[in-house]
Amino acid sequence: MLIMPAPLEGIRVVDFTRYQNGPHATAMLADMGADVLKVEMPGNGDPGRQLGVGADGFCSYFEALNRGKRSMTLDLRADGAIEVVHKLIADADVLTENFRPGYLDSIGLGYDDLKQVNPQLIYATNSGFGPEGEWATRGSFDVVAQGMSGAMIALGGGPGERPITAPWGLADQTGSLLFAYGIVTALFARSQHGVGQKIDVSQLGAMLTLQALSLQAFLHSGFQPVLKPGRSFSATFSWYQAGDGKWFTMGLLDPKSWAPLCEALERPDLLNDERSTDPFQRRDNEEWLRSELEQTFQQRTRDEWLARMIAARIPCGPVYDYEEVADDKHFWLNGYLQSPPHPHFEEHKVVGIPVSFSETRTQVQSSAPELGQDTELELLNLGYDWPDIERLHDSGVTAVKHQGSAAAGD
Repeated sequence: MLIMPAPLEGIRVVDFTRYQNGPHATAMLADMGADVLKVEMPGNGDPGRQLGVGADGFCSYFEALNRGKRSMTLDLRADGAIEVVHKLIADADVLTENFRPGYLDSIGLGYDDLKQVNPQLIYATNSGFGPEGEWATRGSFDVVAQGMSGAMIALGGGPGERPITAPWGLADQTGSLLFAYGIVTALFARSQHGVGQKIDVSQLGAMLTLQALSLQAFLHSGFQPVLKPGRSFSATFSWYQAGDGKWFTMGLLDPKSWAPLCEALERPDLLNDERSTDPFQRRDNEEWLRSELEQTFQQRTRDEWLARMIAARIPCGPVYDYEEVADDKHFWLNGYLQSPPHPHFEEHKVVGIPVSFSETRTQVQSSAPELGQDTELELLNLGYDWPDIERLHDSGVTAVKHQGSAAAGD
């Protein structure tokens, strides 16, 4: 059988991003086969290497965001660094960065500078607030974008209530998906039209996209939706606790699913009760219906209810904790969890790839790199000889000392 290359094999990315948003995007590009070279400051490298390091020296934060990449060190402020960058991007396809807006321009590495070296370059900027307006030059982190986007007020219950922030770095993670999307789109545009270009994807724009349903409703009607933490969309689009104490979800949007649900629950009375005969009645009597369902679901175990609802073609599923996620073979069969090799840990599990391809292979290529592990090899590939490399090391432009390792506290 012919083994096809990975979807982005042959694409070369020079990655200057740090922390979460940009690195997660470039890790996804690496998953798809791109050659991603992570360029870091000598010394401690990406500050993400020091966030949440465990007792065994393993940094889950850095590993999740930088698997599959190579690493070299380069002090962009040092004399001689611009020459190295020019060599790096001369045959690169993509440059990614998320420095404070204007920083790279100030040191001669802005888009207008580098497109002179490589007109086909996709110069991808990951910003806080977008390229225009008074906020464009300001720095940002996830919580800042969440607050400005309206999400924290909505999650807190509406105007006048205490704001609530979403977990997991939501602006960063959503922004990273859109960053990768923008990069791949720009690469396709280049293949169609022959032009490189600069793109900007912001945390703020990502948060508005994430809230498109609620925000669109407000823009059209002026109605500000109120989200209640811990509260579901409706009694039939919700989560319940079964008799064994385990939780599960069900999601009914199609009115035609109501009768099969009542049959699966052995509750024909709900089908005939005027308080629940149609979606509008079920909405108006939500508290009563929720109470009825809660009592019913106490009569069987979670697995029994799931089996009954699956047989009735009701969308449903278990509510898992992380241990149950890791133990369920479904996630491994689909590649959502994977176990790539790691130089320091015999058993190494990672979050995998959420996209499957029938022909072009994808996989987590390797663990996150140690700081500067590929510096000398990359410089040799760029045409530097050993005396040149020694000079760059001695002058502080580069370094090969593996400080701030993602794998072990060495």
